[in-house]
Amino acid sequence: MSSLEVAFLLGVIVAVALGVGWWLSSTFLASKQEFTQVYPISAYVDADGDFLLCVYNAGPHEFYGRWVLSVKSGRSVEVSLVAPVGRLVGVRGSLGEPFTPGTSPALIITTGGGSSYMIYPIVVPDISSVSCG
Repeated sequence: MSSLEVAFLLGVIVAVALGVGWWLSSTFLASKQEFTQVYPISAYVDADGDFLLCVYNAGPHEFYGRWVLSVKSGRSVEVSLVAPVGRLVGVRGSLGEPFTPGTSPALIITTGGGSSYMIYPIVVPDISSVSCG
């Protein structure tokens, strides 16, 4: 191999390595920034354990993903999110655990990227009387 061929081969290897590195770092950053772009505005649970999670997507892209909501007792539920850019959407479900109205228990949200965050929902008598906006 001549030195020109070696230089060309080395250039291709470096270009591929840089491309793969950029892709890996952007994927990592996107998973870490998920919660700063798509985040809960408010959360409500009722005495029966039904919940409403109001989520806002700040963009720049539509969000499709799954989050896990957990309570300290260990019960958890997976929710699917579809959040258009600039919209407030509500996600309803049931945690299957009773709560006392007027309290504010801790819920743990685990994003698809693996980050966990604490939120404190408002416990209301009936979740059907609450909406996201």
